[in-house]
Amino acid sequence: MVNILLMKTISQEALSAIRHKVECAGYRMSDVCRVAEIDQAQVSRWMSGTTEPLYGSVMRLDQAADALVSARLIVLNKAMEDAVK
Repeated sequence: MVNILLMKTISQEALSAIRHKVECAGYRMSDVCRVAEIDQAQVSRWMSGTTEPLYGSVMRLDQAADALVSARLIVLNKAMEDAVK
């Protein structure tokens, strides 16, 4: 049997890591929710521990976060290249 408390801890850690990643890049969780096409209120319930997300939902959030961070890095790299010219 899977330990429910362990599953909650893992979900919370994954969501915290996603939040940290996007906030460091200058985004908000609402931006990630929009890209992942997941209702922001649902993500809020997951983050508060009220409900537990499915693995696939956490993966969608993580992929959306990675896409946003990647887009920000592309813009920053282009600005740096233009500044050096």
